[in-house]
Amino acid sequence: MLLKNCRFIVTQNEKREILENKDILIENGKIEEIGKNLSKKDEVVDCNNKVVIPGLINCHTHAGMNVLRGISDDKNLQEWLNEEIWPREKKLNRELVYYGTLFTIGEMLLTGTTSFNDMYFYTENIARAAKKSGIRCFLGSVLFDFFDPSKTDEEIKKGEKEIKKILELKNKRIMPAITPHSIETCSDNLLIKSRELAKKYNLPIHIHLSETEKEVRGCIKRRKRRPLILLDKLGLLKTKFIGAHGIHLDKKEIEILNKNKSFIVYNPCSNAKLASGICPAKELKYLCIGTDSVASNNNLNLFEEMKFGVLLQRLKYKDVSAMSAQRIFDSATINGAMALGVEEEVGRVEVGKKPDLVLINKDNIFLNPDYSIISNLVYSFNGAVSDVIIDGKFVVKNRKILNFELKGVIEKISSFKELF
Repeated sequence: MLLKNCRFIVTQNEKREILENKDILIENGKIEEIGKNLSKKDEVVDCNNKVVIPGLINCHTHAGMNVLRGISDDKNLQEWLNEEIWPREKKLNRELVYYGTLFTIGEMLLTGTTSFNDMYFYTENIARAAKKSGIRCFLGSVLFDFFDPSKTDEEIKKGEKEIKKILELKNKRIMPAITPHSIETCSDNLLIKSRELAKKYNLPIHIHLSETEKEVRGCIKRRKRRPLILLDKLGLLKTKFIGAHGIHLDKKEIEILNKNKSFIVYNPCSNAKLASGICPAKELKYLCIGTDSVASNNNLNLFEEMKFGVLLQRLKYKDVSAMSAQRIFDSATINGAMALGVEEEVGRVEVGKKPDLVLINKDNIFLNPDYSIISNLVYSFNGAVSDVIIDGKFVVKNRKILNFELKGVIEKISSFKELF
């Protein structure tokens, strides 16, 4: 494929170059060349009216929960979980999660997300939906033993079984992760065994961390130390560590995260909606971004997340320099790739990288005038991308999803309403 005469290419390379009127040659699943007057006999795509960016990376999702959008909007996290979400999640099954995930993927693709990092149930059906759609993802079966020693080994066996199932797919776009739920639901032993599993398969650990003040108080009461201190003591920060939320961190915890090059996933919209607080993102050197689920967000639009994320930091610190458009855009691209250990493959538009690319119409009202493309992408663009390429193949073309029929998925999702 040749993307011809791209109006702007937001490379996200080390110099953060934005190229103008250049071609992108894609061959053998990689970006082969970027330059002027390139040629190819096969598929040539006229991009003279396109802004090309790296595919966005959503580092914290619960894909199957799209079936619960709007189910509960005005409760704090504990009430929301205990009274509204967990009782309904007991009604989930493989079919619900499969179609819920397809629905989730449709929403992500149409807003420029090409990779996601998920923690949920029925991972084989999430993987099935990911394979059908063509998206790139990391998947983990959520683990919790609720401090019952008789359940710990059972949970680890479940987690390893799911890892093997995903690896058996031999699909390089679909990779496993280790996903203990949180320090509120996992014993020390389960966390240690999760760490060992992550090291055995060289996979990231993805866990909810310091999302609420109640969680922190409970950890201090039960375990005599703060959550991040506990996880560090148990050795989890020696793995590829991804902590979702990281709102209630103290100075020492932030220092430990930065020293260990451990990533926190900033989820500004979900955290604000549940009134959980604001992540100290300004102080974190290793920051990526996520949406959480639509049940607590209520969408998966990372462009909206980026804008709100910058504004919240400026309010939190009462400082306009607390967060820039470039830094938050890094969090949604190259930092997400680094967190997942795939920075050599995705996150930038560079020769040698996999072609996970998003195309946006340059004449979109929100991208003009073009004094600063990054500013427009973060502060004004509404997320309505025109085309999406993953692994060198179109999965969205002219706002139409190519690998599955979205209308049918929406109808299927609507038919599940009576269950909840």
